[in-house]
Amino acid sequence: MSEDVVDATAPREERDGEAQERDEAGGGAASNAREHWIVAAEAKLAGKASGRDDLELIRGTRPPLVDAEALRAMGSIMLAAIVWGATIFREQITEAAIDPLALLLRLLALGLSVRALLLAVAVGRRVMLFVRAPQHLLVLAPEGLLYRAPEGDTAIAIGTIVAVVERGDWRGRAGRRTSDVYVVTGPEAGRVHLALPPVFEATPGVLAERLMRWRGAVTGPDAPRPEPARLASKLYDEVAAGARPEGITVVRHGRGWLVRGPYASVLLGIAVLLGFARLPAGTLALIGPAAPIAIGVCLAFVPALWAWLVRRQIRPRKGLALVLTPAEALMRTRSGIVRVAWAGVARLTVEVKASWSLLEGYHGARQLLVQRRNDPEVRYDEAYLGVPAEVALALCEAYRKGVLPRDVEGAAESAAGGA
Repeated sequence: MSEDVVDATAPREERDGEAQERDEAGGGAASNAREHWIVAAEAKLAGKASGRDDLELIRGTRPPLVDAEALRAMGSIMLAAIVWGATIFREQITEAAIDPLALLLRLLALGLSVRALLLAVAVGRRVMLFVRAPQHLLVLAPEGLLYRAPEGDTAIAIGTIVAVVERGDWRGRAGRRTSDVYVVTGPEAGRVHLALPPVFEATPGVLAERLMRWRGAVTGPDAPRPEPARLASKLYDEVAAGARPEGITVVRHGRGWLVRGPYASVLLGIAVLLGFARLPAGTLALIGPAAPIAIGVCLAFVPALWAWLVRRQIRPRKGLALVLTPAEALMRTRSGIVRVAWAGVARLTVEVKASWSLLEGYHGARQLLVQRRNDPEVRYDEAYLGVPAEVALALCEAYRKGVLPRDVEGAAESAAGGA
């Protein structure tokens, strides 16, 4: 671990002891100062004298509970209740053994119930964030930031920060009020990004702008771009096995694809089975058990087939979405390694397309779009990324512009001097 990347989860006495040992071994005042900025930041959080006047404390404030997302959740719950009432009413007045309209209403009621449940869980998280907002604290120092959450403290040296982004266009203040702000870091930080909840400013865009001013301009070393690895597949396999070569960032595979399952087909089968269960005993005897059994088999077979097909597609990736090297980005498909040289990239962006799904409703499906000069463009769905698309975009831009990999010590001194 680099000396600029400090484990803030370690006990304070342990960190102080390590700093004292380095001083006794001749580490110098600079190393001591880099270590002790966290101690000073903790004192600032505790309201004690830190001995420094260049620390900035940002306290968490409670965000509004009622916004577009909360209203959408309440509307979904009310709509589900209304459709369930219509379903029950239709089933009571119909004389047909199998009523298509009742089946359709039952399917809509089940789908809206699942959607309302997921939105209710999201609102529950919002309420929890509202209650615990004052426990979120952020200290900005010339050497880095210290973020305190109810789960623990996280410290990031300023030299490892390569970008500050949020979901949406922060310049136009168009980002969702509930979206996090992402502090994107280089590989030497031991993490890809730190997510800050929307409790520190009026909007996430304002917080992102404030952190960008604090961070200052991020520039890369004036050095020639290295040559790509000769055996990209070997490098990919080594990284998948746990190796972390210097200067390489790994973006792990995400699980967002799980929301794209054939849930509508499953709910349709459940709706049909519920219809069978409500049939009179004489009608059930005439139909026989073959039809319900066939539907039950399909309920198990369709999701299993879908899961097998998806796993067959993503298994070659070995749990990795992107391997970013100083020379290129590596992706793996069933056909083999896809190499995207930074020198051949013309433009990087996040593309949002209107979409609809049973679990997410109407939403924007996000893709990381890599446009190349002489080769076909590459699209990577956010559902398969282990990080938000904006974080992946910031990392790719940092490598393309030569910001990564970087000299952490030199970058920290440059940032501190600019601050």
